[in-house]
Amino acid sequence: MELRHLRYFCAVAEFGTFGAASKQLHVSQSAISEQIADLEREVGGALLDRTRRLARLTPQGELFLLEARKTLAAADRAVDVAQRALSGQEGSLAIGFFLWGAGGFFSRIIREYRQLYPKIKLTLYEMHVAVQVEALQSGKIDIGFTRPLEPPIDRVLRSELIYNDPVVVVLPRDHRLATGPVKPEWLANERFVMLDRQFARRHFDGIVTLCSNAGFSPNIVSITESWPGVLTLVESGEGIALVPSGVRYLLTPGLVVCDLVPQTTHVGISVAWNPANEGPIQQNFLRLVLENREQIQRTHGG
Repeated sequence: MELRHLRYFCAVAEFGTFGAASKQLHVSQSAISEQIADLEREVGGALLDRTRRLARLTPQGELFLLEARKTLAAADRAVDVAQRALSGQEGSLAIGFFLWGAGGFFSRIIREYRQLYPKIKLTLYEMHVAVQVEALQSGKIDIGFTRPLEPPIDRVLRSELIYNDPVVVVLPRDHRLATGPVKPEWLANERFVMLDRQFARRHFDGIVTLCSNAGFSPNIVSITESWPGVLTLVESGEGIALVPSGVRYLLTPGLVVCDLVPQTTHVGISVAWNPANEGPIQQNFLRLVLENREQIQRTHGG
């Protein structure tokens, strides 16, 4: 039994004659008659009463019609789901992000994507950059908002730079420089709180270089493993910190952020994915992000 058998049978039942069904389906009347005869042989009895001018359903035909319509509707739904999945309209998408890197644009992008693709099941994971790389490789996440990829990972995964986040200085609210902006050389006698280099090598090295260019080496008194930890130590009076501006979204009332002048140090924020797992859903999301890249850069300063 094939779907065309059911379609032909339902058409005859709906339009009442083989001729009317033939016109609607653009199939010869003899072909419809032959297919329904095959169908009746397969089910083992008559489904249509052909003794009158109109083709009327037998009692068995009435029952069969109900199930045939359900089967055809299910088949149509299956085709629709497959087509929506192939066009990225239906399915699931897992996205990794790290809080300070998400900044203000992340929530807006997610809301817009949900509106455009309401049938996509979104799962969001907050995770460290190194964990994102592993998750992209394993397939746990489909998209990651992370730092620019470095060799050899950039030969396995793909990424696009979204913007460069400028480095700013975080100070206790009562600090003498809290009215900002701040020149790097003014920090020569300050105590520095830093994020552990193993978690942010580029950033750590960039701060050391910035200080060196300003004529001093940073007096690093505390190292911690997270940006909330850095901010807590600064608020406690342990020192000051040079951080990506996106960290401002984690600030507490006891802290202030001041711009550095001139601004020479940035931290790149990228969107990354695994081309081996890329499909229409990922492509639609990436397209949305990249279409918004210019606006994100204007908003976040680079």
